[in-house]
Amino acid sequence: MALPPLSLAQLQKVLAETAAPDALYDILSSYEDETCLQFTQAAVTGDRALLSAFYASFLFSHLLIDDIQEARALTHRMPPTMVEDDPVLQNSIAVLRSIWQNKYSETYEILRNQPWPEPVSIIVQRFDEFYAEKSFKNISRIYESIRPEVAAEYLGLDKIANHTTSSELINTLVNKGWEWDTEKGLFRPHVPVEPLRVNASRKPLDEIGRIIGLASIQAS
Repeated sequence: MALPPLSLAQLQKVLAETAAPDALYDILSSYEDETCLQFTQAAVTGDRALLSAFYASFLFSHLLIDDIQEARALTHRMPPTMVEDDPVLQNSIAVLRSIWQNKYSETYEILRNQPWPEPVSIIVQRFDEFYAEKSFKNISRIYESIRPEVAAEYLGLDKIANHTTSSELINTLVNKGWEWDTEKGLFRPHVPVEPLRVNASRKPLDEIGRIIGLASIQAS
């Protein structure tokens, strides 16, 4: 069944109603041929607002399926003139870059404090939640113990943490299954129990090994 032509209204409908990340990625992929006809290397010939929203959303759909390599490739297929001056595309690329560089605080800062327009804000909020949960699972696997301020940075919980451990931070992470060692002032993470995944074919956004080096430094 053919999809309706791409418009801001159609894009919003797709982002709001497509629950499965793989399905969302596939739908947006099917629109790329249509959008690439609306610009050249030198100029934009179509609707700039639509192109901005589409390519930003398409990039985040890559991140939702943990395909960072293809997300990086996508940045080279975006309208070149818009990449140079469109703040939505620039912020989307900045998120990608900060994830690749394991800059957790910077990633959350961009996701939560930039003025994402509709309908891009829908997928940005969805990715924020995905990224925080994914970071929580990775940190739970890597660390035997972790300082509160480090956990807050990795998990985007800086607003409920400070230099002295906040009870809200402790309650939040204890409720997610971690232990709090009052004597040592450390969290002891526990790996969340997850249902068995069958036929998982997507590569992870960042391999756990890429942050083992950070873990060995911060956990001491």
